[in-house]
Amino acid sequence: MRVGCLFVHDLPLQAILRAEPTLAGTPVAVAEGEGARARVRCVSVPAHTQGVRPGLSVGDALSLAPELVVRWTPPELFEAARAAVLDAAASVSPRVEEARPGVALIDARGLEKLHGGDRGVASALVAAASRLGLDGRASVASGKTLAQIAAVRGAGVEVVPRGGERAFLAPLSAVALGADAALAQTLARWGIATAGELAALPANGIGARLGASGVRLHRLASGVDDEPLHPLQPPERFEEGADFDFELAAVEGLLFVIRPALERLVDRLDCHAMACGSVQLRLLLDPSGEAILPVELAAPTRDVPSLLALCRSILERRPPGAAVRGVRVIAVPAAARHEQLRLFGRPTVAPEKLATALAKVAAIVGDDRVGTPALADSHVNDSFTMSRFDPPPPPDELPRSTGGSRAGAGRDVSLAAEPPSRYGEDDGHVGSLRLFRPALVAEVREARGGPQALRAGAIAGWVVTCAGPWRLDVGWHETPTCRDAFDVELSDGAVYRLARDFTTGEWSLVGRYD
Repeated sequence: MRVGCLFVHDLPLQAILRAEPTLAGTPVAVAEGEGARARVRCVSVPAHTQGVRPGLSVGDALSLAPELVVRWTPPELFEAARAAVLDAAASVSPRVEEARPGVALIDARGLEKLHGGDRGVASALVAAASRLGLDGRASVASGKTLAQIAAVRGAGVEVVPRGGERAFLAPLSAVALGADAALAQTLARWGIATAGELAALPANGIGARLGASGVRLHRLASGVDDEPLHPLQPPERFEEGADFDFELAAVEGLLFVIRPALERLVDRLDCHAMACGSVQLRLLLDPSGEAILPVELAAPTRDVPSLLALCRSILERRPPGAAVRGVRVIAVPAAARHEQLRLFGRPTVAPEKLATALAKVAAIVGDDRVGTPALADSHVNDSFTMSRFDPPPPPDELPRSTGGSRAGAGRDVSLAAEPPSRYGEDDGHVGSLRLFRPALVAEVREARGGPQALRAGAIAGWVVTCAGPWRLDVGWHETPTCRDAFDVELSDGAVYRLARDFTTGEWSLVGRYD
C-alpha cells in the first residue's frame, strides 16, 4: 500500500504565523511556561540565525535578539492549525489519518495517475498546505511509518521507491526508527548501530530476546511496514478565531478580526469541495459570558465579502452588549452547487454565482428576508414562512413520447393530460376566495349580532345571506390575530368574506368569492 505523509514542523509556531501573516520574515519565538520558567519552544528561521535556540529562557533569548517577538500559542489557534493540516491532506485524498498533531497520512493508491507519479502526489500535499498558510514537507512510501520517517528527515519532497525500503532505512539509527530508550540501549550493547545491521540479524531469536517491540523494529528495518490506515470521518464543522490582548467594542474592530478568520475557513472548506452552509459567531465577552449570533445564508457560498457583510448585518442588529475579548467563527459545511452543462437548450445560471448573488442581497435586506415563500400551517390569510431558496431544475425542452413506439416522432405529443378534479365531475362549481391586498376598510350596520348592510369603497349593499361567525384567535405569543369572519351575500348577488377585529371592533372586507 502506498501511503503519503504531510509533515508540518513547528506547528505551534506555524499556527501563530498563519493567524498573523505580518510576522513572516521577522524573528519569532514561541514560548511555554510562565514567569521565570518560561522557555523557548520553537523559533523561526530569522530568530535561529540570531542565535535563539529552543530550550533557552525567554530572558536569554531576548538578550540575544532584542527585536525578537515572543508569543504563546493559544489553544484555539493550535487546534485550527492542527485541523488545517488534515484539511490540506483531504484535498489530495479522501482517506486521511492523523498520526499526531502536524502529521497527516493519506491513502495514495491510484493517485499517481492523477498527479503524475508519487513525487507529484507529495508535491500536491506541500502545495495544499501552502495554500492554507502552512510550510510542510511530504513523502510517499510503502507504509505509514516509512512515510513518516521520510517526511520528517526529508528536505521537502521525498519518495521511497517500491523495493527500496530496506536500503532507505539502512543508514538510520534505531532511535530514528522509533525504538525506545531501553531497546536502543540493548542494541547498543550488542554493537547494533544502524537499521541495516539490525535487519541482518536472524529473525528467529529476535522475539525471544527483545520481545514484541523488538520484532516490530526488526520487521521495519527489513522494509516490512504493513500497518493499515485508519481514516478519519470528515469534520461536521469548521472553526477559526482568536483571543485579543485588549477588549473590542466597535463593529469595525470585530470585522477586522472576523475577515481573516472567514478567509481561513473558506480555504479549508475548499479543500473538501464544500461551501459555508451556515455561519455562527461566538463572541467571548468581558469579563465572562458569551454571545452566539447565528448567520443564516440564503444558499451555500464561499464568497468572503458577502459573508463579511452578513456578519456586519447581524452585529449591527444584535450588538453583543459588552466588550469582546475573543471571537470564534464556526462554519457548518454544505455541498457547493455545480453547474451541469446541457447538450440541448439554454445554459442555466451558474450555482456558485447564484449563491453569491443571494448572499449579497441578504447582506443588504437581511438574511431573514431572502428565500422561497412557503405556506404556513395557519388559518391566517397570507401567512407564510421563508425557506432556503433552491432553484428548480431546468424544464425539459424536448417533448417526451408517452409510449415506447417511435411512430409519434416529429409530431406534437401531449406531455401530460389535465389532472382530474378531486371533487368529481358532479360536484359542480367550487368557488375560490380572491383576497383584497390590503383588506378594504368597511362600514357595517349590525343587527342581532351580525352584519345587515355594508359599504367598502365602491362596494355597497344589503346583506341577503350571512354565514358565520368563525372566530380566529392565533399568534398570541408573536403577532396576535383575533377576529370573527362572516361570509355574506349582498343584494347584487356577490359573495364576500367580511371580518371584524373583536379587540378593536373594526370591520374589513377581506376578499370576494368567484
